[in-house]
Amino acid sequence: MPRNFKKIWVFGDSYSTPNICVDPCDSFWGLAAEFIGAKTIFNVSRPYNSLDSVEQLLIGLQMEFDWNTDLLLIGIPPLERITVFDDYKNTSYTGMKISTDTWIDEKFDVPCHRGLICLQNYGKDRQLILHNDRSWLETQVLRKLWLLTVWLDSVQAQYVIINLSKDLDPNNRWGPSEYILDRMLKHPNCILFHDTYHGVNVNINKPPDFDMYGYLGHHGPIGNRHFFDKSLKKKIEELFC
Repeated sequence: MPRNFKKIWVFGDSYSTPNICVDPCDSFWGLAAEFIGAKTIFNVSRPYNSLDSVEQLLIGLQMEFDWNTDLLLIGIPPLERITVFDDYKNTSYTGMKISTDTWIDEKFDVPCHRGLICLQNYGKDRQLILHNDRSWLETQVLRKLWLLTVWLDSVQAQYVIINLSKDLDPNNRWGPSEYILDRMLKHPNCILFHDTYHGVNVNINKPPDFDMYGYLGHHGPIGNRHFFDKSLKKKIEELFC
């Protein structure tokens, strides 16, 4: 059995946002919280979030973490998104605190993301090579994640980084990726290249919104359970048992 954690923090986009196609108790992060004995979940996911937003939330909320007794589940959204200033609209950001005893939730304000919004590009702006070539985009993302793991490892954080969307390419080997690809392929705290939330369910479990998004849709209880049982639970056991 894994060690007991007091709290679990969840970061990501709509794939890990409460009540999108799945109730919190049936979500992969709700199942993880019960498995590790965490009584409280702080979920700061939001639809359309980018990796920049996930990193902003991690940095901005770090004083709230207990590195010894909190587990961080860090979801990586679709890569073709950016976070930008909202042009003085002071856009608010809220998270959700959930009890695993009652599954009652309450919203809370997240000041460190106020005034920021996310945009979805999906490669349409060909002036941005970032969104024009997936191999370069993945290389940049791996570089960000490597720096993130260096920090988290230095503070002895308990965490799992989870790719919520398309699997990263383990064979994306070219000049700019040579150093970073090997290190992220070997990093024990990451689920990036296979058995991801998306990849583990392809051709096995159709998301409830399959007609709209195909296998890139949002999974219900069956898909969330499959990802937890086949991938995340094993990773938690490997790291924390």
